[in-house]
Amino acid sequence: MKKNSTAIYRTLLREAWRLTWQRKTLWIFGIFAAIISTGGVFDVAATGMRRVQVGGSFLHQLLSNTFVGYSLFGTYVRQAQTLSTFQTGGIIFCMVLISAGLIFLAVLSQTALIHGIKSPTHEHPNIIRKRAHDHIGRIFVLDILTKLAGCLLVAFTMLPMLWYLTTASSNSFLFTFAELIIFFPLILIINIISFLAIIHVIETEATVREALTDAWSLFTKHWLATFEFAILLFLLIALSGFVLLAITIFLTIPYALIYSLSLLTGSFIIFVIANVLFGLFALAIVFTFGGAIVTFQYSAWYLFYKQADLPLHKRLPIAKTLRLFGIK
Repeated sequence: MKKNSTAIYRTLLREAWRLTWQRKTLWIFGIFAAIISTGGVFDVAATGMRRVQVGGSFLHQLLSNTFVGYSLFGTYVRQAQTLSTFQTGGIIFCMVLISAGLIFLAVLSQTALIHGIKSPTHEHPNIIRKRAHDHIGRIFVLDILTKLAGCLLVAFTMLPMLWYLTTASSNSFLFTFAELIIFFPLILIINIISFLAIIHVIETEATVREALTDAWSLFTKHWLATFEFAILLFLLIALSGFVLLAITIFLTIPYALIYSLSLLTGSFIIFVIANVLFGLFALAIVFTFGGAIVTFQYSAWYLFYKQADLPLHKRLPIAKTLRLFGIK
């Protein structure tokens, strides 16, 4: 038993990868679930710090990295000022409909992913999609609460730092470091609670309040294990990002050759074909990679939830750190 418990993370991640690879149709749901799964809170933390230090707009950075398409939306709004009122209203109405549709697809995909992962067999995506409609309202509320909590946390963390840095104090570095120590664990907890609550809703048909309460209870019982698992997942996803970067760089070699050929020959047809094909191929790789990674992430958290919820692990520690020191 001790030997098996030591390898619990490897077992969960191996099973998550098996489910991800065998159920590739779930990657479609993973692509849309990626729209709302992260929300850019870590991007805000990383780039927002630099923007504050150089006097950049914090609000712009917050919105730009938290809401997908914010920068593009702002560009269209600026251009819309040159149009008539009717044209501007029509464009804004269409953009709102598109945004609402993407949010709906994102929430539906989140729910469908969990249903597809928990199913004992690989079901048709249409069957999974229909089953996901039963929980979409509660999942949407959980997503909204998660985003609001994340935005409030970012604001409460960044605004004091902005005030402190404007005083040009020599202790600004220490203050920034203290802010990071507070921010990252809290934003990580919010995301963990969100994952566990979404899974709990689908597993038990719980209400939003019950899901948040039970997710918090599960987290407090295994807080160290959840942190360990979250950090391990983050490192694996970061490593896979480097792999994607290496693949992209490798693919630019034939593109560069064809592009150079089009310039040397002066062929506009070769130039267009090379750019279109490379662009489509690059998009296909990015979307496939994103769908697979998000599916893997949801699979890993679902399996962790099931493992941590076992009666045995409600009494015994599953955290690697606790097992290393023999703490019962």
